[in-house]
Amino acid sequence: MENNTPSTQKKVESMTGNDRKKEIISLLEDLGIVRVSDMSKRFGVTEETIRRDLERLENEGLLLRTHGGAVLNRKDGPELPILQRELVNLEDKKLIGEYAASMVKDGEVIAMDASTTCLQMAKLLPNKEITVITYSIAITYELIKKTNIQVFLIGGYLDRHSLGNTGTPAEKMLEGYHADRFFFSCQGFDLQRGVSEPYEAHVQLKKNMAAIADQLVLMADSSKFQRKSLVRLIEMEAISTLVTDRQLPEEEMQEMEACGIEVVVVN
Repeated sequence: MENNTPSTQKKVESMTGNDRKKEIISLLEDLGIVRVSDMSKRFGVTEETIRRDLERLENEGLLLRTHGGAVLNRKDGPELPILQRELVNLEDKKLIGEYAASMVKDGEVIAMDASTTCLQMAKLLPNKEITVITYSIAITYELIKKTNIQVFLIGGYLDRHSLGNTGTPAEKMLEGYHADRFFFSCQGFDLQRGVSEPYEAHVQLKKNMAAIADQLVLMADSSKFQRKSLVRLIEMEAISTLVTDRQLPEEEMQEMEACGIEVVVVN
């Protein structure tokens, strides 16, 4: 319960912008996520003031703004749980997912990873007669209501952060299968390092998915460009199509296209 005593109110009113930002980071460390509307009420300032605070903290590399709030920036630490990651760059992920969903044709077999961008794609997939191979419980749940879509859920050890099944059992289940396209995301990509991820278990499963697919479709917003994660997944030259947002530098797009990668920019 909030303490609304006069002394507490006076303390809130006397807060400077720097004090407020320190308190926001402290709350993020405790809660994992904050909302603009909640912070506005807590500090007795406008939502626009809170948005400016979050923008400054994001510029300092301390947090990542989400739709209506923010999460801690853990670029060099553990990956955020899926329910938090889903909110990061949400509008870009929706646009990327919408375009990717439009690529799928009737009768296709597609593979999808457990990324939050693929989750947005799953939400936007039309109820076509297709088959989806995935190790994501969250994506499977989204597709339950789409009765024309056949879902092949790969079993394995549950990763609670991604709500995906991983491990040797999951990898072996892919043997002998085929997919027309593999839709996936990553934690970082560029032409030199390629596509990289933080966890080896996910990398090996994604490699197996890539191996059974005719085409690889990387869905990655520009915030992931030139970020280098722990484990290399695949070289960029193996990618058939990159679906990204308009913040990706033009010269980088041209270099990728010169390598034979189709670059699709969503608006």
